[in-house]
Parts: sequence; structure tokens; C-alpha cells
Amino acid sequence: MFSFYIKIFKGDNIIKLEQKGHITKKEKADKAQVKSIMKEQATGQEVKLLEVTKQAGAESFFNLLSNVILEADIDLITLDEFQLNLLAINLQRFAQCEKNINEQGLMIDGKKNPLVSASNIYLKNVITLFNELGLSRNARMKQLLNQIQTESEKIEDPFKDLIN
Repeated sequence: MFSFYIKIFKGDNIIKLEQKGHITKKEKADKAQVKSIMKEQATGQEVKLLEVTKQAGAESFFNLLSNVILEADIDLITLDEFQLNLLAINLQRFAQCEKNINEQGLMIDGKKNPLVSASNIYLKNVITLFNELGLSRNARMKQLLNQIQTESEKIEDPFKDLIN
């Protein structure tokens, strides 16, 4: 199941799908309903390579990401298509910057190579997009933690009746 931090407006309330701390039964029910709807929306949808990604020369990165997502059984919907393509483009540009930095060096004519700054920007974008798509280690850990907490809440305490 694909899970990520998202704010959903419901009336005047904001639902945080990944939330720490105490939440009410109503909030739990709302989160479960939203997750169910998102899972249902993802069923049968395909995320496609955009022409702009091909033009940027990032098709191989897109294919690699698509294979990883498919093997990890992460559900993406068509709305995630843009972010996945943007991630592929940023990975391509980051890789190109790093290749050129390795060839040219960190310093050019006694000044910092401008590609170092560009590389840092692309890396920051990549990290952000990985997190938003739930592909980073931290995002997966949050998802697993949330699943464990949800499952442990379903388990009844066998001593509960004895204490009451």
C-alpha cells in the first residue's frame, strides 16, 4: 500500500494521513477512509512517460524508477505521473552535473565550478520528490510504523476485562 504524508481538506478540517500522537476515533476512521479511497483510485491506473522526460534524456531513469515502484508494489495514480517524470528529469540532470564536475573538477579558473550549485539543487529536488512519492527509506519506515500502530490498535488486551 502506498502511503505518504498529505493534508486533505474536509470541510474546515485538515486530515493528516501520517500523524504522531493521540488521534480520535473519528480521525482514525477518516484516515482509514481516505487511505482506502486512495488505494482504490490507484487500482488499474498507469503512470506514463511524458514527452518532456524523453526530451530531457531521462527515459532510462523513468524506466528504472517505474520498475522499482512496480517491484515494491507501490500504488501511484495518474496524478503522480508528473512528479515521477519530474523525479526522472532531476535524476538525469543531477547525474549529468556530477559527470561534468568529475571531468572539469570542483574549481574552474580558481572559482567554484557553477555545476556544484546546480548539482546541489537537483539533489535537493530529488530528495524532496523521493519523500513525496514515498520512495525514501524514511517514508517507507513511516508507512511501516503506521501499519504496525494500526495493527496493534486492533489487538485486544486480554487483561483488560480482568482489570475492569
